[in-house]
Amino acid sequence: MKNRLATTKEASAFCGLSEWELRRGYKEGIYPAILIGRGDRARRLRWDLELLQEAIRQKMMEGIA
Repeated sequence: MKNRLATTKEASAFCGLSEWELRRGYKEGIYPAILIGRGDRARRLRWDLELLQEAIRQKMMEGIA
């Protein structure tokens, strides 16, 4: 699973954030993901868990500084 992209559900379970928070964060440019598929209903987000974890760490460090 090292190079596999995770679904939003899998990413949520991995990092402890809700699926809603991940989607909202993606739209606001906070969390990195890739949008794949065509059309409104077929498009899905996929997450690189290492990049997501790093983005969460950076966000946490901003809160400390």
